[in-house]
This record gives sequence, C-alpha cells and structure tokens, in this order.
Amino acid sequence: MFEGKLKVGKRKETPKDREFFLMNEKQETMPVGQDSEMMMVMSHEELLQTIQYREFVDSKGEFAIIKLPDGKMTVVNRQGEQVIEPGNYYDMKLLDGNILFYRPRRKTVCYYDLLARVVIDEDIHAKDAPEVITINKWEFVEYNGLFRSRTYEYFALPFRPSQYDLWNYGYYLIYNFRRSTASGCQEWIYKEEDGGSMRMHKENSEKVCFLRGDHTHVYWLCADLYDSGIVVMDSHEDYYFVDSSLKKTYIGCNQPKTESENLMVAMPRLGKQVYDMEMQRRKKQEEQELLLMQEKSEAGHVELYQAGKKWGVKVDGKVIVPPLYHSIAQPVGAYCAFEQIPRHWGVMTVKGKVIVDAKYEKVEIRDNGIAVVTDITGKAQTIHLK
Repeated sequence: MFEGKLKVGKRKETPKDREFFLMNEKQETMPVGQDSEMMMVMSHEELLQTIQYREFVDSKGEFAIIKLPDGKMTVVNRQGEQVIEPGNYYDMKLLDGNILFYRPRRKTVCYYDLLARVVIDEDIHAKDAPEVITINKWEFVEYNGLFRSRTYEYFALPFRPSQYDLWNYGYYLIYNFRRSTASGCQEWIYKEEDGGSMRMHKENSEKVCFLRGDHTHVYWLCADLYDSGIVVMDSHEDYYFVDSSLKKTYIGCNQPKTESENLMVAMPRLGKQVYDMEMQRRKKQEEQELLLMQEKSEAGHVELYQAGKKWGVKVDGKVIVPPLYHSIAQPVGAYCAFEQIPRHWGVMTVKGKVIVDAKYEKVEIRDNGIAVVTDITGKAQTIHLK
C-alpha cells in the first residue's frame, strides 16, 4: 500500500479490510529489536502475496473478494489462495454461510459453494439464494427443492431430512438410505468381544458417510470399530481406516491387485490391529487410574461405608462402589479384599473391578501388589494383582 500497488477501492478503508490477511493463524507476533516497540505482524512472503492484489473489494468470514492487476475479480481465503477462477464478472457478492453470488454474464446468475468449491446453480432463471442450514451441527445447502451436501462430489435429497435421519458422531456423519442401494461398498461387523474379529455383513452398505472438514468426497460407511475409528469407501472404491483425528489410512479396494488389498485379508487384519491397540490403551489407562487410586488411598481419601447390612467404597466422598458386599477389608494401596457372602473372599480395585473371584476363605493383600489367598482346604497360593 505504501508503494501504491494496493488500494481499497473508492470507499473508505475499514478495519475489516486491513485485518483480513492479518488474521491468518500462521501470523507471527514478535519484537523486531530489543529496544524497539515495533512488532512483526506479517511475514515478507505474506506481504508479497497481499500486494499482488490491486483492490480489496469486500470480505465475509473466511473469504474476500479482490481485484487483480488486470482488473479481473476473484475470491481468496485468508491464506491468499484463489478459490474461484478470475474473470470479468458483472457482479460479485459474499452471502451468509460461505456462499458466493456472482454474474459471469450479464443475464446469468450463479451461486457457488466456497467450501465445496462447486457451482450450485448457473442459469438465467436461477432461484432465490441458497440457504445454509445446520442439522445436528453439520451444514447443508438447501436450494431449488434439493437438500445438498457441502462436498464437491454431488449428493442431494429431494427433501429436508430430520435430525433423526442424520447421525452425528463428531468427526463423521451418517445418513441411512433405509432402502436397498447398489453402493458397491461392503459392510463389515467388528466384534471386540471376539478379539477384534471382522466379518462381512452386506455386499452393499446403505450408510452414506461425511467426514468433518472434508468438502471433497462423499463416502460410504464400511465398518464401525467403536471408539477406535471407522472404515469408509470413497468414489474410487478404495477403503480407508479413519480415526477421530481424521487421519486416513488406506486399507484395500474392491479390485485388489495384491493379496494384502483384498478385503477378505485386509479387514480381519485391521480388526486385530485395532483390537491390540485398544487393549494396550486400556491397560495403560487402567494402570494410571490404579496409581491415582493408590495415591488417594494412601492420602486417606478412600473410605468404606455401610448401607443397611451391605458395604461399599467412597472416594473423595463420592460413591464409587455401591453397597453390594457382605464385608470389605481396609484398602491396601489400590486394592481391597471383599466378602461376597460369608467365607467367600475375593479381591477388587477400589474402583470396584474384580481382580480375584470371591471363592476363598481368606485373602491377604500385601503392599507390593501381591495377594495371598487360602481356599477351604487350607491351601494357600500367591497371586500377582498387577
């Protein structure tokens, strides 16, 4: 702007105009010199990127309309990336919900989804502006009697679904067609209780799937691996494992070129891998919880309480183990002996997880995480609780 290479049209410059490119999350703020009050708010590369524009026309949300040195107009995001082909447009305006209105020809109206980067309509008889609606915290576009996804790959319904038709799982959304479709996507069932087994359930999945932040693809849901992730198939019939961080890992395909890509091999292998990882995670979490409970027990925050004739456990004054047991011995670290019925003792954590079944006449827990149990015949054995 100092060099005369960038101006803000004929209207008065607003703080919104000046700050648009400075709101990029990648901007740095740092002292220029030890004794200076000046601050760096834009890097050299970003400044060069900004001054290539001749005129800043308008901005709304994450996008701005600008004019290039040759007079053509385009739309850019905060990183300066052009999201629509530059042209000599007759009119251009940013609408609510990241929708762009423009006229590429004098009598033609065009609506463009800036997130999906796809034309919604381009016609002389274009209807009223598209409406962006939110259902279960996911955005869709309603226009000309159709309910459209915000993806480059086309997905539309001739009606607005209810919130019960769209199942929101945070990082992905499911729409169930509730009718037979030739999706080409195999549907598999994951059984954690069977050691992570996988078996094919259907040849054609009926569940359309959208991934959070993915404005390009429409997927089909192949498998739900509980809290560990999901498997989806894209339009190329390639299958991916997707975890909650939205990391996609290629699994296989419908037309495998190698044995490892065959879903009959790839899916059972994935199920076992996910199961092993989940068991390791739970074991580590349990160890951390036990360590915390041991610290609370040693600090006196664990107490036994009685309700009627039964006993339970409280931690920090809150009921952790309801009164279910005939008797409970004082905790030793993170463990305590409990009597289910008279003369039937076992061992549980102070959180109530049973480690040793209640079938012994006597139980002694020692400080090093070892329990010595004695059965009705008087035979004693040592059990490592950890």
